Amino acid sequence: MKSLRFLLASCLTGHALAKDPAVMSIAIQPLDTVKAGSLEVAKKGLEEAYGWKVEILAARPLPEAAWYAPRRRYRAEKLLLNLNQETDKNYLIVLGITAKDISTTKEEHEDWGIFGLGEVAGRSCVVSTFRLGARGADEHQRNERLRKIVVHEVGHVIGLEHCPEPGCVMQDAESSIATVDAETGKFCETCKSSLAK
Repeated sequence: MKSLRFLLASCLTGHALAKDPAVMSIAIQPLDTVKAGSLEVAKKGLEEAYGWKVEILAARPLPEAAWYAPRRRYRAEKLLLNLNQETDKNYLIVLGITAKDISTTKEEHEDWGIFGLGEVAGRSCVVSTFRLGARGADEHQRNERLRKIVVHEVGHVIGLEHCPEPGCVMQDAESSIATVDAETGKFCETCKSSLAK
């Protein structure tokens, strides 16, 4: 884990928003009402995966501009824009978490429901807990899914693309919660190497 933290610090030294690697931080921004337990799971998962300071901010309302009335859910790309604009710039990365359903455009689908979305080599990402109870998941399984997804989306912000390696936390879920369940929750060796470049 120590070597991974070093690789991440080295990688982000050249990041457009990077500051002193010793004070890199991630803000978790609850959007509307989010269970305290979910926020703590996300915080602990990110701290273990990246070794950075993680701070949970005070909840704020979901932006009206992101509401997609035809499907009664929120557009993820508009949430990313809001997170970028409204979150203190002292945070290197901002992760929005909501219990509401979120979506984005995917290939021929104008409005596709998703678990999360992250800006590759950007600053913000967003995750929804809305779909994490699929297939009768108990609380432990929902928490494991959340932990993997937040690590995955922050990985995109750091600059990692989807990984073809089965089990890698950066594997594309391809809209299947079964793929998330099969992931180890850790980076494969190839993704670790990519972080070092």
